Amino acid sequence: MKLHSLALVLVVYFSIPSFAKQCLENRGAMDFGSGTTKVLAVRVDVCQKKILKVLFEDRLAISFNEAFEKSADHKIPEKFWQEALPRIQVSVDKLRAQEIKKIDAVATAVFRNAKNGQEVIAQMAKALGIPIQIISQDQEAELGFWSVLAFKSWSPQEASMVVWDIGGGSMQMFSWNKGHPQIFRGHLASVSFKNEILKVLQFKNPQEVSSPNPIGHNREAAIQLAKNHAVLNVPPFFKNLKPETKWMGIGGVLSMSIQKQVQRNSTQFTAEELAQTLKDRAVLSDTQIEGDYKISEVSNLALVLGYMQALHIPSVETVPAALGQGLVYKKLNLK
Repeated sequence: MKLHSLALVLVVYFSIPSFAKQCLENRGAMDFGSGTTKVLAVRVDVCQKKILKVLFEDRLAISFNEAFEKSADHKIPEKFWQEALPRIQVSVDKLRAQEIKKIDAVATAVFRNAKNGQEVIAQMAKALGIPIQIISQDQEAELGFWSVLAFKSWSPQEASMVVWDIGGGSMQMFSWNKGHPQIFRGHLASVSFKNEILKVLQFKNPQEVSSPNPIGHNREAAIQLAKNHAVLNVPPFFKNLKPETKWMGIGGVLSMSIQKQVQRNSTQFTAEELAQTLKDRAVLSDTQIEGDYKISEVSNLALVLGYMQALHIPSVETVPAALGQGLVYKKLNLK
């Protein structure tokens, strides 16, 4: 009997590592955004439904939306996306080198809006050997929510917050209220707002001029432009939230552009800090601004500040999570 019990214990003991190993997978995700293409490889535990660690991550500054906004035919120029393909392929090769079991890829606003968006994505998917799905704005908003859950290791039930996502071509707000999703589907984003400043405040043609910098004396008017848009377009649910509501900022504008300009080593910024940063940086020209997105860095500050003032948002906590994390985490948890 003792020998039988010992044998059983040994079988269980040595089978645990084997079972645990069966739970582990490497998964990949790609997010073809309007201004940035994100590539991600993660190790997941399919049994515990968790993302364990990031194996590889890349962010490619590919301004599909800027190219689209400059086109006269409302298309993404073929020359532009063809030239971007080799850069994307390099990242895809690095992704596959992580022994990925499955790659999920989504495309967002610019591919929804461009006349040839479906065609471009189909050709890129064929060239890269990866299925790519153009998702709706509601799906994009929900994936943003899941990306915060993934980063924070929260379950949907314990998350009481608004997830605010601003990219190159669209803006989303997502929250749950009494079991129902609340979504703001905004079309004013980094590139479109920068172009509004050029057209409305500086009387310039965005198809001929790319940058509004220095914004200078147009600073207050730019803030008001964003405030007006928020007042006219944001649903009452988001306007009437309690002051203590937790606002989580994701996406290239909030978690990257704004956070780095206001306070690089922090994960939060206030409306007051944002206002001071805009005042300091409104005088800068393109040559004085660093990075791949210099033409929209300062206008991003005005866009976010205008919205924060209109919606009475005192502060935003930023999360460096992308839709890729949300894509993987949602699929893990909804199996």
